[in-house]
Amino acid sequence: MRNNRLTNRNQFRETVVALLMSVALALVVWIFAVDQENPLVRDDFATPIPITVRGLNPDLQTLQDLTQRTVSLTLRAPLRTWENLTPNDFTAVIDLASLAPGSHDLDVEVTVVNPDVEILAQQPRQLRVQIENVITKTVPVQVDVIDTAAFGYDWQTPISEPAEVEISGPETQVDQVRAVHAEVLLLGAKSQIESTRSLAARDGQNQPVDRVTINPGMARVVVPVVQRPGRKEVAVLVHVEGQPAASYRITSVKPEPSTVILLGSADALRNVPGFVETSTLSIEGATSDVRERLPLELPDNVSMMEDASVFVTVGISPIESSATVSRRPIVIGLSESLTATVSLARVDVLVSGPLPRLDALGPSDVRVTVDLAGLAPGSHVVLPTVLSPEGIRVEDVIPQAIEVVIEPLVPLGEPPPIPGKVDEESDGPLSTPSP
Repeated sequence: MRNNRLTNRNQFRETVVALLMSVALALVVWIFAVDQENPLVRDDFATPIPITVRGLNPDLQTLQDLTQRTVSLTLRAPLRTWENLTPNDFTAVIDLASLAPGSHDLDVEVTVVNPDVEILAQQPRQLRVQIENVITKTVPVQVDVIDTAAFGYDWQTPISEPAEVEISGPETQVDQVRAVHAEVLLLGAKSQIESTRSLAARDGQNQPVDRVTINPGMARVVVPVVQRPGRKEVAVLVHVEGQPAASYRITSVKPEPSTVILLGSADALRNVPGFVETSTLSIEGATSDVRERLPLELPDNVSMMEDASVFVTVGISPIESSATVSRRPIVIGLSESLTATVSLARVDVLVSGPLPRLDALGPSDVRVTVDLAGLAPGSHVVLPTVLSPEGIRVEDVIPQAIEVVIEPLVPLGEPPPIPGKVDEESDGPLSTPSP
């Protein structure tokens, strides 16, 4: 009896062991199958995660700009999970709550929403952060004129409104600021410049200081520009006489430079009108631009620092006009075995261009062609092509399309005539139409 109990117990134990081994084997097979279908992947996450700053006292500010700091992650996750991961699945935080001014080494705490994702490594794991008190102070606005006024003009002391502004930020940064600067371009100005310019904080070496807030961030800047004493700027008036050739006209009169600076006493300059004239330039019979250097007729007791002459260009152009010409359409591209009948004997062409060119147009200068290449016998509507000389523009063709009837040169079904054969009825040789 006792032996039977021992035997049964051993059999039960063997059965349990076999069952457990079967379950374990099945589990291993299942894990292997799952891993083959959706394997674990270890890799670096492609997108850096931005670091969020929390808990900073409003009266404090970090010396570093943390808004652009990120953390890079190395992850392990199933393949299917990798395919759906985005930066929104992660948060990276540094907590500045209850921290006093000074230097602090803070952990970057990274968490992930998906439990299937394991964070294996991150870079950086810590950030050194310098926390400082936020202070405010008033600094002057300095206007920097970075170019010059026109020749013979000077700029005077700029005016800024407001003249002072408040700046705030970390104590170390604010202490470096000596002024805020506004840059102004004169671009050869001859009169007062007024503009609204943005302000930038700079230190004693005129280097920019960041992490500083300027209030207000813009200033209205006025830079007075005045003419130097003993000088007067006047326009150049070109004295032109004569007329261009018939059918031509004056299109422009350009002196270079168009204004000049006169030198003299205050009384002498006061009597000078707002211009000086050149010597006379004749354009009589001109058919093209006239270019010449002309001396200036300066008033008494007045001189110029430079050569008292200017380069003058008088633009001469033909008068533009239009005309209508009538032309016979010319057939091109027709097969030698075909003949064509054009529905219109003449086509009107509206052309435009210089009047002398229009007056000189000959019968062969403007041609109208009708290209029948590749067309089979029958009735066709064809767009004519106009060939015109250079400088003549084709504005329109009337009509814009022409009907053309194409026929075989020899009627279908009839044998072609044989040259030299005598016609029994006419007693003469048959004629062969020429193409």
